[in-house]
Amino acid sequence: MNEEDHIYFMGLTKRWAGKVFGTNTGNVFLKLDGEDAALNGILRINEPGAVVTYNVQGTFEAPRLTLTGQPNLEIEGVVLGELTAFGEMTARGEIRGDWESAIGTGGTFHLFPHEHDEPREVGPREHHTARHDFGAIEIERDEIAQLAESLRSEFTNLIVTVQTETVIAQYLDDFKTWEPTSEKADLVRIFAEDRSENRAVTIEFGQHVNWAMVQGADEAWVRGRLGIVRETVSQYERTYVTNFKQWGIGINQVMLLAAIVFLPSLEGLLDRSILMSVILALILGVNWFHSRYVPFSAIYLRERKRGLLGKTWHGAVSWGIGIIAAVIATLAATYLEGALELSAPAIEVPALESTPEPQDG
Repeated sequence: MNEEDHIYFMGLTKRWAGKVFGTNTGNVFLKLDGEDAALNGILRINEPGAVVTYNVQGTFEAPRLTLTGQPNLEIEGVVLGELTAFGEMTARGEIRGDWESAIGTGGTFHLFPHEHDEPREVGPREHHTARHDFGAIEIERDEIAQLAESLRSEFTNLIVTVQTETVIAQYLDDFKTWEPTSEKADLVRIFAEDRSENRAVTIEFGQHVNWAMVQGADEAWVRGRLGIVRETVSQYERTYVTNFKQWGIGINQVMLLAAIVFLPSLEGLLDRSILMSVILALILGVNWFHSRYVPFSAIYLRERKRGLLGKTWHGAVSWGIGIIAAVIATLAATYLEGALELSAPAIEVPALESTPEPQDG
């Protein structure tokens, strides 16, 4: 072997499987015992029509393996002779070499390690997942970096994915120096993973749902880490009229519930239909205004002007729309009930002077 193929050999693996080629061909299985300097074991060769076994002895002086063997049974009609084999271990851990017997047969062989004495390390039997959905989010690029940085104490593999016209995934350090071409993003995802501990945290902000998920083998750690993430993200949440943070409902549900409670006070089916039509139209209008002017996730990739209006205008628009919708719904309900009289101002019509009819004669 040259220097590039140099490997450090430990004790020889004791179980091998492979093939022999030459005057005899077939599958082989070699099981060894003892130290490398004094090996012994059984060699089984599956030739067409017969299985031949040899008692073998040998040595392994890295990377060279030397074996001699004697057949341990007689097969009628088959002549067997003492076996000698020489092989070298490759950098991939396989053994290739030549074999020959006392009766003149010979060829090559190729062995692969099939050791299974050491139990394989398996993953944990339990895997816990905890998830939390957030309300509306307003966040800037530096704040995204800070949020991801808060996970670095437990995770070294931190990836930030940003979706604009295209999708780009970067390591956190690259994200910090990245120069985006778009002012806003439609989606951002932070993914932190520690495979050695079987732990992962995912935080995603999008136009339809904002959520965080923590996974791991330790249930207490999963729940505790999710609590820390919730507390950290809460500073970027915005309370809009479509979603009251404390109760998880919005102005649309309130208007619909109020309309259902109010319907029995209306006498005619026509009035009830009009009220429900007005409420449904208001709900659709509120949703349209919010989707158009108040995004569920406002994700800024470039520096923007920071001022009181810049921080609060999304919430102000949301509550303004909600108040207007509530006022219209209230006016419609009270008018249909008859409690609101919309009388037009009286218009005085000037009296017309009568013209006397001409008299005959």
